[in-house]
Formats: sequence, C-alpha cells, structure tokens
Amino acid sequence: MRKLQDELNKRKWRNGQQLAMTNVLFTAQWLKEQFSQALEPYHVTIQQYHVLRILRTMHPEGMSSTEIQQQLMDKTSDVSRLIARLHKLKLIKRRKSKEDGRITNLFLSYRGLELLGQIRAVDKIDKVMLPKHITEEEAQMLSALLDKMRG
Repeated sequence: MRKLQDELNKRKWRNGQQLAMTNVLFTAQWLKEQFSQALEPYHVTIQQYHVLRILRTMHPEGMSSTEIQQQLMDKTSDVSRLIARLHKLKLIKRRKSKEDGRITNLFLSYRGLELLGQIRAVDKIDKVMLPKHITEEEAQMLSALLDKMRG
C-alpha cells in the first residue's frame, strides 16, 4: 500500500485535515481514472454512463433532463450535450410528455439497456477491486466520515 506522501513525494503537511483533504481529492481523481479506463472500450464517458444508470432506475417510465440533472453527481455537467450524444449513439430515446407537451422525457433504448448489461468492468471496481483494499466495515466508516466532512 502506497501512502499519499510517497505518491506525491511530500513529507510535511500543515495538519491532519490538510492531509485528509488532499488524500480525498487525490483518491477521487484516481477513482475517476479507474472508471474512465473501465468505460473506454464501450466509448462512453463517466458522465454519459451516469445518465444511463439514472435512466435505468426509472426504466421503463423515463424522466426529463431536469430530473436527470438533479441526480447527477457533477452538477456542472452539460446535460443537453450529454443527452444529444447518447441520443446520437441510439442509447436513449426522446418522447414528448403526454401530460405536458413542453417537456421531453428520456428513455433508455434497447441498445442502451444492452450496453449497461455489457459494462461489467465498472462493477468490478466496487465489487472486486475495492474489497481487496478495504473491508465492508471500513467502507461504511469511510462513507460516514466523508458525509461528516461535507457537514
């Protein structure tokens, strides 16, 4: 196990909080890289993958782009652009809402469902790789500490 100090070649930290904050940011970037590598063979980005997973939770009902935006982890994502790209790849479908014609609802296409079924490499990150490094109890403790950190 390599410590952050070794990864960054830095030995001195102002305090434990500075070390923890840097470690959280460093680890978040490391996880993003793991996800990006796992998704690369499927030609989708992390943000596109998250949109597909969000739509899967509401399948077959679908949802609006506003509802998707609210559930995305990266609130700065350009949802319109993500949706346009997923639509172009035929991974999602668009349909006008029957209740309100101004709203377009988004649905996973059969191809989108199929792709999510194929993407198992991402599942390996939390089902295979992480359990090698931290126990379930440690994962819950880490999650609680991160919740506490955000206040």
